[in-house]
Amino acid sequence: MAEPAQVQRLLPDGLEADLLDGAAWVGLVPFFMHVATPGGHQAPWVSRFCETNVRTYVRDAAGRAGIWFFSLDAARAGAVAVAVARTTYRLP
Repeated sequence: MAEPAQVQRLLPDGLEADLLDGAAWVGLVPFFMHVATPGGHQAPWVSRFCETNVRTYVRDAAGRAGIWFFSLDAARAGAVAVAVARTTYRLP
């Protein structure tokens, strides 16, 4: 849980912290990625990696719910996927 004002000042214009019981929620989410093409092909050194993100829950001006990523980090070759996500979605 976090103070809404503290989270809000970290968000870009147009997004508002989505509150639950008057608090903003920030998550540290570790997980394991297993990536393959639609045909099931994968590269052993790129397709499996650990990833962690720090995120919060937001609403846009139309009231739609979403997730804002403060950071996105991956181990080893997963850094390639992170680089693509950072470039495509302008993540930090």
